[in-house]
Amino acid sequence: MTTRASAPRPRQRAAGALLSALTLVGVSACSVAGADPIGEGPGTLRIVLPEEPPTLEPCDASLTATGRVTRANITEALTERDPSTGRLEPALAVKWARASATSWTFTIREGVTFHDGSPFTAAAAAFSIKRATDSAIDCNVDGYIFSDSEVTATAVDDATLEVRTAEPDPILPLRLSFVEMVPTSTDPGSRVREPIGTGPYRIDEWSQGRFLRLKRYADYWGETPAFAAAKYVWRAEGSVRAAMVTNGEADVAIGLAPEDGAGDRAVEFTTNEVSYLRIDATEAPLDDIRIRRAINYAIDREGLVCQRPFRSPRRRPGVRPAGGHRDVPGGGQIIPRLGVGWVS
Repeated sequence: MTTRASAPRPRQRAAGALLSALTLVGVSACSVAGADPIGEGPGTLRIVLPEEPPTLEPCDASLTATGRVTRANITEALTERDPSTGRLEPALAVKWARASATSWTFTIREGVTFHDGSPFTAAAAAFSIKRATDSAIDCNVDGYIFSDSEVTATAVDDATLEVRTAEPDPILPLRLSFVEMVPTSTDPGSRVREPIGTGPYRIDEWSQGRFLRLKRYADYWGETPAFAAAKYVWRAEGSVRAAMVTNGEADVAIGLAPEDGAGDRAVEFTTNEVSYLRIDATEAPLDDIRIRRAINYAIDREGLVCQRPFRSPRRRPGVRPAGGHRDVPGGGQIIPRLGVGWVS
């Protein structure tokens, strides 16, 4: 059985979610109010992104461009990962327990409302899980997180949710941290452009191609966020995003490379993302195991991880086929003998 404290706690995520994944930070939101091309005054955090979110659909929040705005700002999940420890913590569920090999029980946090004023209940949680994992929407989270897991969620009462899986799933609470909660009034058959959530911010205005503005939700159940509002704009060039902060035009810029000119204001941070390369072994010539072995032998792993944008490379076993790998000199000589072109 897994449980967590059910009392409301200071929520660093609520106050700092808008700053998550930042790379460059200005002095303060208020210190640059006199020069404000983004068009907001004191109390508004001004954030410049690499691109406009393609959608704010909650079930696509596992997409970086969507999730950096949606998750923990507009919508929330039943559970959440502590970014500093990786530990799974309560969010909209205050505790959970494994009732059997294929069944989990979640206790829903009381007193939570959606931005439209409707209460968050176990029925809303069950609806959100079904919509994300078993609908015609083809949600990103379904294929990304639940491709090997079938789940069925049922509201036992307003405060109790039962989730069953076809097979034993010891990490189900972790998987559910990727499912954002939405009210039952949400369209179950198509994506939504402007979602309704339980988060500390609600959508105020989205002027497509220009900006996206969020405002603090007055009835948020957790700690009051530090900023009354946030305004997002987007610029494709990293150097432009960095210059906007250094010139006082924005407070936060993300997704910068060392050569973009961030200087002393750059902030490095640790994420729980894992990057890896995978070959499609179903297509020729990669369907020939000899070709795959040759590629495996020829990879300069140390050289790969030492290239930008990796700042602190560490070689790990990671994800690899059974049998491991060997760095064998001359791997590149195998492919020409098989009649396949080779580019060094």
